[in-house]
Amino acid sequence: MKLSEMLNDSPCDENIHKLLYDGLDYDGSSADLIMVLGSRKACDYRVPEAVRLYNEGKAPLILLSGGQVQDTSLGNMAEWESMKKAALALGISESDILAEKLSKNTAENFMYSDELLIGYLPLGSKIILVTTAYHMRRALCMAHKFMPGYDFIPCPVQKGSATKENWYKTDKGRQTALDEWRKLSYYIKDGIFEDTNI
Repeated sequence: MKLSEMLNDSPCDENIHKLLYDGLDYDGSSADLIMVLGSRKACDYRVPEAVRLYNEGKAPLILLSGGQVQDTSLGNMAEWESMKKAALALGISESDILAEKLSKNTAENFMYSDELLIGYLPLGSKIILVTTAYHMRRALCMAHKFMPGYDFIPCPVQKGSATKENWYKTDKGRQTALDEWRKLSYYIKDGIFEDTNI
């Protein structure tokens, strides 16, 4: 089924679950780089997941992407800065960290990262993508749109109120999932990224 076809249906629990979570589990593959998308809480849960992958030898480099200034648990600073502080505190060598410092949204995460990786990774390289579970579908669609030269491997982080296992259990989780449904619908209708199979 195409993404647009699903989004034309009602956002019932079954459709939301399929859209946001099905087929996106990490498969254990190794890659050339781990890319972490920024957010206010990325230093608390996305970075530890990336460090776990790095320590398991899944990839030799970590790219931290996010220039938005946020009130993070490490202070008011740019996302990349808070993520870098967290990665260094967890023992990652600074020489194995790349930082994309300009992006303010998901699309820009990939647009600016694509420019940054010129000279670091050859086209065709594999990238493990780390972001929140409910955000992964949209992030992958953006990745394919703005970084088509790379092969992305999803690694969703199951933390918070909208994980694969708990999103439907609270009003907050349901609202987060519905907001993501609406964003995907808008981006498809507006042609921001191409339709794809689910």
